[in-house]
Amino acid sequence: MGARFEGEGHVVVGGGTFWGRAISQELASQGAHVVIIDNDEDALRETGELIASAHGKSTTFRADTGDFSALSEIAAQIDRAGIVVRSLITHYLAMDWQSVEDCDVDAFERTVTHNLVGPVKATKAFLPGLKKAGRGAILHLGSVDGLHGNPRLASYSASKGGIVPLTKIMSHDFARYDIRVNAIASAQTIQIDDSDTTQGVVGFPGSANTYVRQLNAATPLKRYGPLTDWAKAATFLVSEDASYITGSVLVVDCGRLAITPGTA
Repeated sequence: MGARFEGEGHVVVGGGTFWGRAISQELASQGAHVVIIDNDEDALRETGELIASAHGKSTTFRADTGDFSALSEIAAQIDRAGIVVRSLITHYLAMDWQSVEDCDVDAFERTVTHNLVGPVKATKAFLPGLKKAGRGAILHLGSVDGLHGNPRLASYSASKGGIVPLTKIMSHDFARYDIRVNAIASAQTIQIDDSDTTQGVVGFPGSANTYVRQLNAATPLKRYGPLTDWAKAATFLVSEDASYITGSVLVVDCGRLAITPGTA
């Protein structure tokens, strides 16, 4: 086990699945005590078990990540437990595969509320702990779709687009507390096989293999991007190695935005 984050507490809201799980595992592998919050009890338990099997340390909380009161109570619990919070990572992932014309307005609102208002709630809940620690970092998980937009994912693109100015505003507001705020704009290529499965393509309403082939074709490096790639970028941004970086959005997309407007 590494010692980069030894003795530090790092909170991952939405840490049970996908990028959140990978980041939680990476933090734990480098010595962090990872506080993982998720509304999926099975995924949360599995993530905790994966960390424990690698001799890492985590504390898990099953909670509605969109419930400010629940998040605030967890923040109070970990403070009483003496866990010093050095970073907060927010991973909110709701997708509604609809255009603006065809969308259900209520579903559009739910996606935007979850993906954009969720990080605000998490930040407000854990900000007192970060301030108490004397320094720290916040990292929001965004998307390349929030930079250039994706016509297939109107509400998702809009919500992740809002993460960009939110990150910059927070970086300005929290600088006086020595708290850095950054974001990652992710894009994923996914390994496919002969089966026609939707595993790894959240909510995609059709052939996952067809979709993934399109993504891979629109990616200059044209290789499978494991979640560990984003996890390593995330741990860098919340570490002291990135102590002079705040208000930035790091694009981790295997080069896709170099050649497309994000409409893969």
